[in-house]
Amino acid sequence: MISGKGWELHVERLAVHQSGQLRRTYGRYQAFRDGSPLDGLSGFMCESIGPGNNKQAGNNKRVEAGTYPLHTQFGRYRTIGYSEDTQHPGANAMPGLLLYPTGKRVGILIHPGHPPKLYLSSIGCLNPSKALTETETMDFWDSRGRVIALIESLKRFAPSAFEHEVSTEIKGASVVIDGEPSEIARSAFALAFAASAETEPASLPISKSSAVKCAQWMMDNFAQKLQAAVHGKAYQKKHLCAIVCQETAYKWLLWLGKLSVQDILARSVFDASGDYPGTSRSAFPKNTAAFRAKYGDPFTDILIEEANKTRRLQNYPDESWVYKGYGLFQYDLQNIKTDEAFFRERQWADFDLCLEKCCEELDDKLKHNGNDLWKAIRAYNGTGAAAQQYMQNVKAFADYCAPVTGD
Repeated sequence: MISGKGWELHVERLAVHQSGQLRRTYGRYQAFRDGSPLDGLSGFMCESIGPGNNKQAGNNKRVEAGTYPLHTQFGRYRTIGYSEDTQHPGANAMPGLLLYPTGKRVGILIHPGHPPKLYLSSIGCLNPSKALTETETMDFWDSRGRVIALIESLKRFAPSAFEHEVSTEIKGASVVIDGEPSEIARSAFALAFAASAETEPASLPISKSSAVKCAQWMMDNFAQKLQAAVHGKAYQKKHLCAIVCQETAYKWLLWLGKLSVQDILARSVFDASGDYPGTSRSAFPKNTAAFRAKYGDPFTDILIEEANKTRRLQNYPDESWVYKGYGLFQYDLQNIKTDEAFFRERQWADFDLCLEKCCEELDDKLKHNGNDLWKAIRAYNGTGAAAQQYMQNVKAFADYCAPVTGD
């Protein structure tokens, strides 16, 4: 267990996953500072199978349960100066932190799960992740973001450790690992995980404090419009704010104080699915080529430029991609077949219209789901496991937003 002193990353091993011939240890993690949990620094962790072994070098097992000091790290994985490449999964050097000492084991790191071994990228290291089913592989960009979040938190905790590019102990920072699960525990864990997944999401795009900030901004700028929109409806202001938390706040919260409200609305153009490497989508357009084939070069180039305006705000290079989500609520480009004017006339910059589209969609989903709000919110996103996770996230965000929205 954690000591309650300094910066501690608690890893609680829960079970062993197996998918065909592949196996991994699966657990959860939470970072603490002086015993208090840190917002946005929790999730799940993948490691090699056990039993933990620090006595034999190069044994490819997970490390033993225990407490390990953290150090900055350099090489293929770096704590300082890691690659900023956001186009090529696994591009060197990836972000990482070093656990040391680890007995006769060397090079035990926290680093992203990466191609080509996304089920487990470890011969003893730790790969942070969102929640995973037993057969599901890690998402590189999610895992990378989690490692970077840990590094940034440690920078704030002990900035002197990051002044020079030499491996340095991060004074007062450690990883605390508990548990030595065996394969026997797997079925029991699966049941427990399924039960817990119904009540609390394992991974959120923004923290509770950021969700509160999002809701406050929404209420400061659109309170009367939100109130009018929910009058007599099954959903409330907190639900609409929660959808924005899930859909776009992770991007535009970084622009507060830099962009006007109107510019934030105009630049809420996101979602490169279908074009970004490793992604796909089933709805029209499956990618930019499909859109260009139907709507021609001039319209396609207009939307590409809108996407690139947003990319430039994030210091991303221009791409020849049409983005698929528009406005704070991310009205999907598939709607162009029946609502072409929204996209041609850049109506996503009009909050009233975006709110109207969101509410129309929610009303339709409520009608087709027996007026069950949470089924409707799940259907608002789609179907399957991803939509279920979306609904769980919105539930959590609604609870976070409620004190601000007052409903």
